[in-house]
Parts: sequence; structure tokens; C-alpha cells
Amino acid sequence: MTQSVIQANESRAAIYRMLASLYFKELTDEQLDHIKELDFSTFEGLDEGFAEGCRDIERYLRKKNSATRQLLAVDYAGAILGAGVHEERRATPYESVFTSDDGLMMQDARDDVCKLMLEAHLEVDEKLRVPEDHLSFMFEYLAIMAERCNELLEVGVDAEALENLRTEQAFHRDHLMNWIDEYCDCLEGCAETRFYRGVAKMTRSFVHLDGELLADLIEAVEEMAAEAPPAEESAA
Repeated sequence: MTQSVIQANESRAAIYRMLASLYFKELTDEQLDHIKELDFSTFEGLDEGFAEGCRDIERYLRKKNSATRQLLAVDYAGAILGAGVHEERRATPYESVFTSDDGLMMQDARDDVCKLMLEAHLEVDEKLRVPEDHLSFMFEYLAIMAERCNELLEVGVDAEALENLRTEQAFHRDHLMNWIDEYCDCLEGCAETRFYRGVAKMTRSFVHLDGELLADLIEAVEEMAAEAPPAEESAA
């Protein structure tokens, strides 16, 4: 059972890191070439919404040419950065924007996320000048926590791994599920390219799916922790 939990966490971390890279900044030609070469068929059985988003991205990149990177950069700037847009709502990827009364950055959500990251001994590079409740940083946080859980499982510290998973579950519930649907609706509505509409579909689907995955992983590790011998007995 331990190995299946580890494999699930490895997959979760990889997907969260992929999603984080899609939101962090405009994609380079190298990144687009890498995405184009991915075998999206491996995701077909994961979830239909996720698979649909993958197909959107795959089909868009089939026609990649010398103008693709610039077209996507323009779409990213308009849909996600809100560049040049003053009246219409854009999909700026900050929890504060979607959960505060006035739709502003640097509100309570940012403070809460910052506190949780510090408790996990994680800090966003100050040079980036980007608030901690940016979707990329939140996805990266969950990827790192999944990897830490595996490190604990590999040395047999099931109780601490369980605590780690419960921390992830609370973060996921309180700082993703509370705004991800509204955010993805916004991105699907304002994105000009099929690529970023596909990103929105992938994001929505995986965040929902991970809530179920976390519940299953917690149940599995609870069983493992309950079956583990007491520390003194195992040391003997």
C-alpha cells in the first residue's frame, strides 16, 4: 500500500508542477515544444474534464508555427495578466482577487497562504514581487508537500505522513476549492485561444479530482499508521 500512495503522490506533484508552469509567466518556445511532445493519451483515464483540456492543448499545438508563442503570450497577457484591460474582469490568478469583497490583491487570503507557507518553511522569492496567493505558488506548495509526504513514507514515519496529508487537505479545501470554479469560468470566458481554455479545463478538473485523491490517500495512510507497530516494538 505504501508504494501505491508514493506513486499517487509522485503523479500529483508532477501535475501540480505542470499546472504551476502554465500560470507563472508567458511560455517560451522551448516550453511549448516540450508540451507538444507530451503523450497526452496517458491522461485519458484520469478524468474526462482533464482529458478534454489536454485534447484542447494538444490540438492547438499541432499547428504550432513561428507565430504561436507570440499569440499565446498576447493571450496570457490579456486573459491572465489583464494587460490593457480596465473594465472587464480578467483571470488574474490570485485567491485574494476572487475571494475579497473588492476583488483586490494582497488581502486576507494572501496573509493566510503566506502564514501556511512559512509554517512549512517555504518562502516565495522576494525578488519576484508576486504575492504568495498566486495560483502557481499554491500549486508548487502542494507539489512540495506531496514530495515531503513520500519522504516520510519511505522511512516509515506514517503518522507524520498522515499529518502532512491532512495539512494538504486543509490547504486544498480552504485555498483552492473556495475559488477555483469561479476562476476557471473566468479564464474560459476571456481566453482567446483554445490552448488557455484547455488549461482552464485541466485546472478545474484536477483540483476537484485531487480533493478525492487526498481523501483516499488519507484513508490509506490512516490504515497504515494503525497497523504499524509501536515505536519501541519496531526498534526492538
